[in-house]
Amino acid sequence: MRRCLTWIAVLMVTTPAVAQDQPDLFQPFGNLGDGPGTVAATPKIATSLHPATAKPGERVTLTIEVIVPEGYYTYSIGDDPNSTIIKIAKHTGLEALDKGPRPDHPPKIEVTKIGEMDFRQEKHIGRAVWRQAFKRGDGDAAINGAITLSMCNASGCLPPEEFPIEIALGDGPEFPFTHAFTPTTKAGGQETPTPVSWHMELSPGNARPGDTVTLSLSATLEDRFHIFALSQDKNNGGLPTRISLQGLRGLEAVGDGFQEDKPFEKKTIELPSGNLEQRLFHGTVTWSRTFRVTDSATDSGYGVRGRVLYQYCDEKGCLKGRASFVLGDVSETDKKIADDGQQKMVSTGTDAEETPAAAPASLSTLLTQVGVALLAGFILNFMPCVLPVIGLKIMSFVTQAGENRTRAFMLNLAFSLGLMSVFAVLATLVGVVGAGWGSQFTSAPFNIVMAAIVFVFALSFLGVWEIPIPGFGGSGDTSGQEGLGAAFAKGILTTILATPCTGPLLVPAMSWAVSQSIGVTYLVLMSVGLGMAFPYLLIGAFPKLIGFLPKPGMWMETFKQVMGFVLLGTVIYPMYVLSGVDSDIVVPTLLFLFSLWAAFWWIGRVPLTQPRTRRMMAWGQAAAFGGLLGLVSFGWFYHPDDGFWRPYSGDVLSQHLEDNQTVLIDFTADW
Repeated sequence: MRRCLTWIAVLMVTTPAVAQDQPDLFQPFGNLGDGPGTVAATPKIATSLHPATAKPGERVTLTIEVIVPEGYYTYSIGDDPNSTIIKIAKHTGLEALDKGPRPDHPPKIEVTKIGEMDFRQEKHIGRAVWRQAFKRGDGDAAINGAITLSMCNASGCLPPEEFPIEIALGDGPEFPFTHAFTPTTKAGGQETPTPVSWHMELSPGNARPGDTVTLSLSATLEDRFHIFALSQDKNNGGLPTRISLQGLRGLEAVGDGFQEDKPFEKKTIELPSGNLEQRLFHGTVTWSRTFRVTDSATDSGYGVRGRVLYQYCDEKGCLKGRASFVLGDVSETDKKIADDGQQKMVSTGTDAEETPAAAPASLSTLLTQVGVALLAGFILNFMPCVLPVIGLKIMSFVTQAGENRTRAFMLNLAFSLGLMSVFAVLATLVGVVGAGWGSQFTSAPFNIVMAAIVFVFALSFLGVWEIPIPGFGGSGDTSGQEGLGAAFAKGILTTILATPCTGPLLVPAMSWAVSQSIGVTYLVLMSVGLGMAFPYLLIGAFPKLIGFLPKPGMWMETFKQVMGFVLLGTVIYPMYVLSGVDSDIVVPTLLFLFSLWAAFWWIGRVPLTQPRTRRMMAWGQAAAFGGLLGLVSFGWFYHPDDGFWRPYSGDVLSQHLEDNQTVLIDFTADW
């Protein structure tokens, strides 16, 4: 019984249920099996058996190329339902060297959880090539067999279809070894394609000993993004592209290494210490290298495996990327060789998986960067996101004026340490993880969270509720004693609130720091934090500096509320960015902010002077209300593009009608 249920679950995974907007709910394979859409779901199959000139005892390769239609995928070879099956029924004049056909690249793996069981799916998208090696014997060489495939998409799978394989030696095209893919990043449980796509090729695919083959690695970048040249200097604000050949079989390198197919672009960054020159590419760039096929390829074939370590950037920041490739007949046991083709300024003995160490920056350059970082941190205090919180800090200065000098200094020190702790975390992300700064604004969840935090703080400043941190109250009551823990938390919150305004100042610093050693990275980013904390350390050490401030009074309440309106204005920025990331989510986010307004109004009805149990009850009720309305906001009012619908245009409609396809038009009005 358990085995039966398991197979039912597998069928549920491999043959997804038909979506509600499909016209016929009674077709077991969705609407893919009938009608005009079937032709579009037919894969293109090509086979070859080469080289045609192979003599008895020499190696020949059967190649099976499958072009999967756009919007569809097929499964890898396996035992599960809908898996690809390649059956070689007969091979004459040939002796099999491999146990069976092998794919040119690993499939994309997806794991679906049904109940307590995890089901693994291995998918091929776009182009997939299987190869099997044979040794030619006497007489004519030929192969007979079949490949069975299922074409699937989000609506379901077509019934498996068998395509015959009947081929003689020399038939079919001569395929190069190729691999094309787009790396992805995973955030919030979702995979997002990066702006860099790769096409790797080792050609020709049927070379003989003494012939030359070319390895080509092509990167195609989306608009606005750039990638760095092999000769990029690490100290000039960008990591050079590094190509590591980790294994060769039947090949030996020829020439002076990898060559770029076009001149790099030069970008000059002006700094007080001097100009930095970056060498970069936009659009598409190809790195290539030539190899000679050795005599050993007669028996074992030839191939190459390796990695590319690169950095891609736009005006918001930089991120690291890594692309691995396995082309031709090569395995993990094949020899690993040192880096080739890099310019002299780049070490030639480092694996691409490792980040090459930065050359030590000159003392004058380092001091200049530290000075710029200190100034940038100081300027952060005057950003509109930070100014309201700084205003409350100024008011706490007023109350500290009558306190013990040592206590006042310790409070300011705790505040500064909280502030700098956030920059320590940023330095860790940059130095260890290699994260950039600014790319987080391309994330819808990040912008929603930032808008919510700033909005909730604005409500506190306007008196809707009180932040339960002494000296940080929304009521303006500063009579409560502020402890060191509260001052530390206030420093953290101050830096977090500064996030939406840090782009112009932190992006250059983070982009430069990511290419430096981890020690320099910590030094520069902690200098930014020290620059931001400097005024508070100075005032803590010399309390007389706040003598110009007026005495406590009603002006403090008015000042706090004015700062609340400044924070409300700051909410516009993450909402504006959010509209560019996903315009469909703006209205649900506004509804979510409204739910936060109601929830914190409910919290504000219970003063901090009330018993703890009553305050906790109010927080629990508010959290339940806010969470429920948040689910309604993003579950009911949010309708992301599922890929099924297309924007209407007369040309698109005419094209579908000419193809004899059924078209459903959804029309409405925003009002």
